[in-house]
Amino acid sequence: AILRLREPTGGKVIFDGENILEYDKQKMKQKRSDMQIIFQDPYSSLNPRMTVSQSIAAPLLIQGVYKANEKDKIQKKVDEMMDLVGLAKRFANSYPHELDGGRRQRIGIARALSLNPKFIVCDEPVSALDVSIQAQVLNLLKELQDKFGTAYLFIAHDLSVVQHISDRVAVMYLGKMVEVSDWKTLYSEPHHPYTQSL
Repeated sequence: AILRLREPTGGKVIFDGENILEYDKQKMKQKRSDMQIIFQDPYSSLNPRMTVSQSIAAPLLIQGVYKANEKDKIQKKVDEMMDLVGLAKRFANSYPHELDGGRRQRIGIARALSLNPKFIVCDEPVSALDVSIQAQVLNLLKELQDKFGTAYLFIAHDLSVVQHISDRVAVMYLGKMVEVSDWKTLYSEPHHPYTQSL
């Protein structure tokens, strides 16, 4: 709803001081450069017919950062993004089914970062990964946040993951926020019964 992938039925989404729910399609498309998403399932969120390079390049072409005939510039940016997220260049022409979950999620992260967004929704980005890979991806997200100052809205059910990545935490129960706090207070003094059970 925040990214308008599903149209909200009410309320406001204030981004850079403006209610983006009032934007028309063209203005919303332009704003998408500043707002990206990393999906929960790295396999289903990637086009199986696109190589790693093509997947990372797609937002750059869709947003008009480069034209299709600027192949050298596109490849340079793709190489830079692959390097940034720790994907070896040898995977550039691989397809999603040829890679493990951690590498697939790195493609999603590279794709989200390729437009230098101000804000990224991380929709349970590690829940589909093995525990050892989870730690690698979380550390990568943290490093990238420190490097670029990107704001994350990190959605998760695992509070140990939330503790690792978040400054402020909002706990939702039955579709409503029941508790909002900095992470230290939330972990030391959880108030809502649902927060305590988590």
